[in-house]
Amino acid sequence: MIPLTGGLGVFIGFLLVQPLLGIPMGAWYPLYLGLLGLMVCGMVDDARVIRNTDKLGIQLTVAAMMVVSGGHVLNYLGTFPLVGEIRLVWWLAMPLTLMAVTGLINAVNMMDGVDGLAGGSALSMLAWLAFVAALQSQLALLAVILTLGAALVGFLLFNLRHPWRRQASVFMGDSGSMALGFAIAWFVVALSQSENALVSPVAYGWLLALPVMDTLSLMVRRYRKGISPFAPDRDHLHHIFLRAGFTPGQTTMILMLVVGALGGIGVMFSLAGVPDVLLLAGLLGLVVVHDIFVRRAWMTSKALRRVHLATLSAAKAHQRQRLSVRLRRRPMVGGKRRQVAVFGAYLLCFSMTLNLSLALAGGTMMLVAALASAPVLWRDLYRLPLFWISLLLSGYVLLRLMLSGALADPYGWAFVSLCGLVSLPLGWWLAQMRVHWAWLVLTLISGGAVAFVLQADWLRFQQGMLTSPWAWGQPGRVGFMASAGLMVVLASLFAGLQRLGTGWRPAYQVALSLVCAVSGVVILVGTGFATAWLATLAGMLCFAVVSPVLGRHQGHRLGRWGMLMLLILGVLGIGSLQMMQGGGSTLSSMFVEPLQAMGMVLRGEVQQAHALHPGMVERLMLWQQAWQAWQADWLFGNGGGRATVANASLAGYNHYHSLLAAVVSGLGVVGVLGFAAVVLIPLNAVVWMALKRAWHSSWALGVLSCGVSVLVMSVLAVPVYYPESLVFILLFMAAVQVAVIQKSWLTTPRHDVPAPFCRIKPLRSPNALAASDHRDKGRKEC
Repeated sequence: MIPLTGGLGVFIGFLLVQPLLGIPMGAWYPLYLGLLGLMVCGMVDDARVIRNTDKLGIQLTVAAMMVVSGGHVLNYLGTFPLVGEIRLVWWLAMPLTLMAVTGLINAVNMMDGVDGLAGGSALSMLAWLAFVAALQSQLALLAVILTLGAALVGFLLFNLRHPWRRQASVFMGDSGSMALGFAIAWFVVALSQSENALVSPVAYGWLLALPVMDTLSLMVRRYRKGISPFAPDRDHLHHIFLRAGFTPGQTTMILMLVVGALGGIGVMFSLAGVPDVLLLAGLLGLVVVHDIFVRRAWMTSKALRRVHLATLSAAKAHQRQRLSVRLRRRPMVGGKRRQVAVFGAYLLCFSMTLNLSLALAGGTMMLVAALASAPVLWRDLYRLPLFWISLLLSGYVLLRLMLSGALADPYGWAFVSLCGLVSLPLGWWLAQMRVHWAWLVLTLISGGAVAFVLQADWLRFQQGMLTSPWAWGQPGRVGFMASAGLMVVLASLFAGLQRLGTGWRPAYQVALSLVCAVSGVVILVGTGFATAWLATLAGMLCFAVVSPVLGRHQGHRLGRWGMLMLLILGVLGIGSLQMMQGGGSTLSSMFVEPLQAMGMVLRGEVQQAHALHPGMVERLMLWQQAWQAWQADWLFGNGGGRATVANASLAGYNHYHSLLAAVVSGLGVVGVLGFAAVVLIPLNAVVWMALKRAWHSSWALGVLSCGVSVLVMSVLAVPVYYPESLVFILLFMAAVQVAVIQKSWLTTPRHDVPAPFCRIKPLRSPNALAASDHRDKGRKEC
């Protein structure tokens, strides 16, 4: 028998830590007493079943304690057209609060039907609640939320199914699930009814939508059938996923992501100023979609089963045939042109961070070799939609620069280079260098390591000045390269882990990649560039989320070892930050104060926010300028993409501190759509190549995670401000465009190749003819 004491462990640990938080305890006693009451009730219910009416009475008593003793009541419900602010009188607010709290307690309790589902979903909710608490400067509440989240993480290690634990060793039980629902209800009311509230109460409906909708839908269906609303059954949302073939672990992870995504929609949309009426309308639409989904479970189960077979099914590798065509094994272009291109690729990778002139020379060599192979290059590019989109986008950007008089601005030419037309010939050559890919990555890492050794201030290191960001180089440039490079190293590490035990090379690859990864984390932390930290975190999250899909058919080693490596690197990063920056006060200033400053700006307290965190306030002011510039000419933009100095605090800025903001203000909607196509088409091709197993899953994971990291940096900073970063982005675009080119090779019939560009040579031996594809009578060579 698996014990039902997991919830007790969570809340015993949570309550024991509370006196150590240094917060006034008097205001929190109703919360602690309510948790104790529900824990006792749940323990008795787990041991012997309690009548539903008795259990409901205890839940109402605890909710009343929260209202009367805790003083937390749902008074303000939002602002709506025609009626304005809706504030309830006490005789309406109190029963509404009692119903809401009791309902949420039961909703979380009913979610506890799959290993890790209740705890994982609650953890997703607590993450958004902690974000809002930091934004609203409710630091005591933030501390309480974080301690509960930490206790949940410890529980999930033993309850959530993962490669190290095939079955849960402990269940949460009613004692944990009911207490967890009460704690979340307390936090939501405390945040939504705060004087400093920045998030609308309607937004919290999105955060709690999934458990509440599932519970209400079940209760209504049971009532119509004449069954008790509290009777157990197998009609929950997670049961639909289980019947579709998803494992309990997959079901939990999917629903956790859904809860987190819905919470993000509510919180971020509310912070962006979306009216409450639209948030409520969207929430009602979500209720309708959920009702259709669960009422027609037999149809949705079939659809989910097809999705499962196409992505996460363990049997898909045996059911799906391999591609009937293969990538070209022989280079399409050989001789001196190929030699020049290969040498240029290695020179570009190695000297990218060392010497910009050498890097440009390497890229020029590849472009010249591509122009020397113009007929073959045209044969492969003219059929790609990406080529024509890049060509039109380049022409549009040049025209906007010309009309705005910014044709001589190097910043504008950076936009031209990012249109994809420059990187396509590089990608075309890389597509023919498949045997060189691993060595090119190693050359890139080696060049970065040499550049760091030459450019770091070792005198400061010897003096123990590790906390100085400039000791590590230029923080923006080094932080960007470390963030993107770390994603490349992770891909190499995962590729080695998958092949570990098959020879000596994977072992050496893992060892080298691990050394580079540890070094990259330390350098990234040392730069003090918080934007690069966020970009790295986004890339690692992408790796963790996508790996179960793309890496499933190659075994569980990717998840088993990969998640362990991510955990080790995360702990190493936090430990390095603590050691270099000197403790929790610095961590608070780095992660909490920017959110506090953002909240103050949203409340109109600009001067106080600037005093707390000037960088965040100045960045928000620059983004506001970009928004105003876009509104002036929303379709085509102003053609410049640079910021104007509006006050003394922005005197040092000549750009919007966001590449996305520059594109939006300078090129308008047309430019945004063009760049979106240039980004999304190659990423879609990467996923296609991985799912068709034309690419190793770790390659696709590395490219996708690096792409996410670069995109986050482009939203929060201007990486093209540094030439080395711009060159890296161009090389990365070429690497991603390889998937588009190779996909075209795989999907284009050979007889469609234009005759002027290729000649047919008959196969010389009967054995070679028998080994070839029976549909081909010859081999195309150029």
